[in-house]
Amino acid sequence: MKERFDVAVGGLAQGITVITDKKTGVQYLAIAGSGTSVIVDKDGKPLLSERVDEDQKGTSPF
Repeated sequence: MKERFDVAVGGLAQGITVITDKKTGVQYLAIAGSGTSVIVDKDGKPLLSERVDEDQKGTSPF
């Protein structure tokens, strides 16, 4: 799992996590105690990270 997903923890109350699938570039929003959802753009399509590769590590959107 760690090889495929990049997890960035942070946010307003440190309860927000953005998970990026390094293979597809799709980003997910996870909120502690609430759940996980795909982040979508204005057209309803999954939001993709700018870089998609196996070496992407330590990238944080916060």
